[in-house]
Amino acid sequence: MVYMNKKFSISLLSLCIGLSSAISFSADARDITIYYTNDLHAHVTPEIIPYVSKTRPVGGFAPISKIVKDAKAKEKDVFFFDAGDYFTGPFISTLTKGEAIIDILNTMPYDAVSVGNHEFDHGHENLVKQLSKLQFPVLLDNVFYSGTDTPLIKEPYTIVEKDGFKIGVIGMHGVSAFYEAIAAGVREGVDCRDPIPYVKKQLEELKGKVDLTVLLAHEGVPGMQSSAGEADVARALKTDVDMAKSLEGYGLNVLITGHAHKGTPEPIKVGDTLVVSTDAYTIELGKLVLDWNPETQKVDSYNGKLITMYADTYKPDPVTQAKIDEWDNKVKKITDEVVAHSPEVLTRSYGESAPTGNLITDALMATVPGADAAFYNAGGIRTELPKGNITYGD
Repeated sequence: MVYMNKKFSISLLSLCIGLSSAISFSADARDITIYYTNDLHAHVTPEIIPYVSKTRPVGGFAPISKIVKDAKAKEKDVFFFDAGDYFTGPFISTLTKGEAIIDILNTMPYDAVSVGNHEFDHGHENLVKQLSKLQFPVLLDNVFYSGTDTPLIKEPYTIVEKDGFKIGVIGMHGVSAFYEAIAAGVREGVDCRDPIPYVKKQLEELKGKVDLTVLLAHEGVPGMQSSAGEADVARALKTDVDMAKSLEGYGLNVLITGHAHKGTPEPIKVGDTLVVSTDAYTIELGKLVLDWNPETQKVDSYNGKLITMYADTYKPDPVTQAKIDEWDNKVKKITDEVVAHSPEVLTRSYGESAPTGNLITDALMATVPGADAAFYNAGGIRTELPKGNITYGD
């Protein structure tokens, strides 16, 4: 009987030691938080976006800035990335050739960004000039000066470290998104090459140097402006899913993508890679939390979501907002000039004839006397024109 008690005591002690080890291991686990954006398109201030809400303004750079700044102030393992197309949209970008957007982005806590097709809208020389002013890494590994091996952007990847945890971040641009979405005149002098060999090369170089890898991609086929009602987001992001499949075995953990304007309500898992994106226009801020196992050096579990940026819920960061206000005031003299009047709202449509499209093509016909027809891409019409006075800013 005494022997049995001793045996029971030893077993109980072993159990306690086991539990203690489990508790200790759990305490060593890390939650890695990645915030992300894509296709911001210079929507620096909240606005009514009808397919999100007809009554509640949504979006803006300053509320996003505040959420991430607050998170970084409270937690150590917080990262923030963007997958390109921060230029072009409202006049604050177009009138300044992106300079205002760069100035505003520098007030935000980004750790790295990649490059989208709209950063080329004023030519690749302007792209290099403006992006060189950013105070965080700009990454692009597969766009080169024509006929050379000289990259347009010097850094193909970077390593971001927080409290000893290292993420290798790579930037790339899709070939079709480059040649189909960038006008020939503004991309003259630069070439986009198949990104897969270059991304594989960067992943190989990062092996053993980092704990996690992230690819910032701008690729795929642009669709409608929201995933609202989209039953199969993975189908809309097929290019990114295929990219993740082609990189299986190379150690890619997260693929943050832009260009398709299709948000992922939850991450798309492709092998060991998580594919995520937002709907664009600062409608959402993406958040991905990874449960990192330091013992296995792998992600045990994850949780991803899109935070809809309602202006009545999320307050602006004062520093970012001040910079936005500064630039708004600079361009206001130009944008407030009344240039036309309309008795009706001039709407747009992607799949049928619409007043705004007709107005643009009529203007093209008037500009080129003797033309038999005029064509304009529906995707390039990004907003409606209001009833009443129409300003240069409209």
